[in-house]
Amino acid sequence: MKATNSFTKDNIIGTGRTGTMYKAMLPDGSSLMVKRLQDSRRLEKEFVSEMNTIGSVKHRNLVPLLGFCVAKKERFLVYKYMENGTLYDKLHPAEPEVCNMDWPLRLKIAIGSARGLAWLHHNCNPRIIHRNISSKCILLDGDFEPKLSDFGLARLMNPVDTHLSTFVNGEFGDLGYVAPEYLRTLAATPKGDVYSFGVVLLELVTGEKPTHLVNAPESFKGGLVEWITQLSDNSLLQTAIDKSLLGNGFENELNQCLRVACNCVLSTPKERPTMFEVNQLLRAIGERYNFTTDEDITLLPSHSGDADFPDELIVAEEAK
Repeated sequence: MKATNSFTKDNIIGTGRTGTMYKAMLPDGSSLMVKRLQDSRRLEKEFVSEMNTIGSVKHRNLVPLLGFCVAKKERFLVYKYMENGTLYDKLHPAEPEVCNMDWPLRLKIAIGSARGLAWLHHNCNPRIIHRNISSKCILLDGDFEPKLSDFGLARLMNPVDTHLSTFVNGEFGDLGYVAPEYLRTLAATPKGDVYSFGVVLLELVTGEKPTHLVNAPESFKGGLVEWITQLSDNSLLQTAIDKSLLGNGFENELNQCLRVACNCVLSTPKERPTMFEVNQLLRAIGERYNFTTDEDITLLPSHSGDADFPDELIVAEEAK
């Protein structure tokens, strides 16, 4: 309470489906981030068990969970502070500001985010499906190194309601990021994460939000994916690229990245690449920048060769 100034609105870093993130100032002048979870119906014992699991998952592209607190019905998570806030706020600043992120920086963020998500999918055992990928859950540290937040939190929220209201209320992520098959299956899958990540890639290349497009014709009522699909069908895909990125010699990389994004948001899950493949493709695009590290994704033997989870396995892993 003291560190967040009684959770004042001025300290809000971001708000998402799982709760609100606040900046917390400690007496020594250092900062943390505190997430105040929305109503979680998990028992305290279950919550503590989940937190211990999430706390043990560590990677350079995941926001480190430092601790948690249970007070009556309240649940708080304490994270390392990320100086540059969310990717969403950096890409879509409030007027009259203009986004000043150049292409190499955007590509660095794409590669690091893909590496973190691929690690959750392919190197964790049991692997973790994020379920809530968006540019709002990609946080940027002082060096603009991207770090995914909210991984593992989806299961802490209310038990999955198989009613359509779960989509209306954003139970499966923010509007514009939800894979179309979720409406039919109501099951979280790795390919659903790939779709959501594809939308983030489209944001990085076009500068557009997932909904409420600026550069689409006024008569167009769809979201970013629908607009890109329409342009692609009419061989006009290049017209979607953020104008501020053109003319600087990055056209080839922009087009390659756009193609990867389009493959991620294909309507049929089986046609989408895995996050391992997305990570490899983006690394190849950014090869000349030396963004990659020795610590890269290797497929665990149990995770290779299966492009998708069978539904039974998802259910079994959820039960664990």
